Amino acid sequence: MKFLKGFVLLILVALSGARLLAQDNMYEQAPKVFEGGVAGGLNFTQIDGDTFYGYHKVAVNVGGVVYIHFSKVIGVSMELDYSRKGSRGELITTSPTQGEYVKKYFMNVNYVEVPLTFHVISHGFDFEAGVSYSRLINSNEWIESDQPVVIDPVNNRFNTSDVDYIFGMSRKIYKHWYANARFQYSITSIRPPERIPLGYGWGDMGQYNNMFSLRLMYLF
Repeated sequence: MKFLKGFVLLILVALSGARLLAQDNMYEQAPKVFEGGVAGGLNFTQIDGDTFYGYHKVAVNVGGVVYIHFSKVIGVSMELDYSRKGSRGELITTSPTQGEYVKKYFMNVNYVEVPLTFHVISHGFDFEAGVSYSRLINSNEWIESDQPVVIDPVNNRFNTSDVDYIFGMSRKIYKHWYANARFQYSITSIRPPERIPLGYGWGDMGQYNNMFSLRLMYLF
């Protein structure tokens, strides 16, 4: 947890407007037409449409990125990422057999993801908006309860594709290093209501990925 707190603090400080090496700031010199790099960080995720709330699941987000700069202020980027999403939940409840106990819920959905975003650079910040297509690699889901809950790999399966919208911003923090904060939300459902385990769904719209990411990027 100390590492997590330190990582989050680093990102927040960078995005608050700290200017290191002002002479190398992203909007004070003409950018390269093409830039490539790597990115890595953490996803803070929840699933809208389950019965638990909060960004309690923390998972990895890593990949590569390519930028095309049309000018000092306009550009586009495309990434190829591995992104783990899902949900974690705990509920203190009671049962006739165990008395008071903690019911636990775990969901992992792992994707190969291709974000495509449009960028506008202003006052040292790189603002981005776009969409992302994700392909499901694998998933697992389990429940710890006083009564066994069976998760069927066919009847409770997730959709193989997910399409999200993206909003975010980046800030150069040192030479080739950038801090990036991003919000993503599913445009399409990752699982329809009829395939959600009984008693673990909410509403009739299915389930949706809801995620914040904090990452560091290194651009060559």
